[in-house]
Amino acid sequence: MIRYPIIVLDDFFEDPDSVVELANSVDYFDMDSRWPGKRSDHLKNINESFYAYFVNKVFSAFGLAPSGCEMSATFQKISPFSENKWDAKNRGWIHVDSKDTIFAGIVYLNKNADKDTGTSIYKAKKGCFPLHTPSIKKELYKGEDVNDDDYTQQYNEYTDQFEETVKVDNIYNRFLSFPSTALHGVRTCGTEERLTIPFFCHSVSNANKNKPLPN
Repeated sequence: MIRYPIIVLDDFFEDPDSVVELANSVDYFDMDSRWPGKRSDHLKNINESFYAYFVNKVFSAFGLAPSGCEMSATFQKISPFSENKWDAKNRGWIHVDSKDTIFAGIVYLNKNADKDTGTSIYKAKKGCFPLHTPSIKKELYKGEDVNDDDYTQQYNEYTDQFEETVKVDNIYNRFLSFPSTALHGVRTCGTEERLTIPFFCHSVSNANKNKPLPN
């Protein structure tokens, strides 16, 4: 089984301002309670030529051809839940991506962003175990009222099971990719709206499976 490496690339888009302009021109929809914020329709449905360009850019980062590959990607906006960026409600819940994902990643699209609103990679302190986040997370993401002390306690108890191994700052037009098995999460949503492109690769062509990947 191929393990896709962690890759960080700066200056990913040739014209990131036009990408932000596109992101700000589309509609956003409430997501289910697994994630905070709102997401757009799939990029393929928004602008097929931009989607093709984006997929080509992503696979080029691995030295792979995009033909025969399946990827989902959207724009995402997350508004802070608190004025304190380190409030537990503003922190990300550590998780892995769905089983049908091969590798995933994100492109950061905020100018002059708070660097702490990037992404961290983690390892479990006691090896592998089921990842069951507390129900209070879903309650918050649904817009329900939650007790601050209860939320903070449950967040800290959950997060204490992990150790940070890689820290990637939020830099405008930075690309981050990681294997689907990587434990990861946003460090903080910050105090301003966070704009990104999260993406998920679901399949690669047979021709790509035999190509060496970057170390």
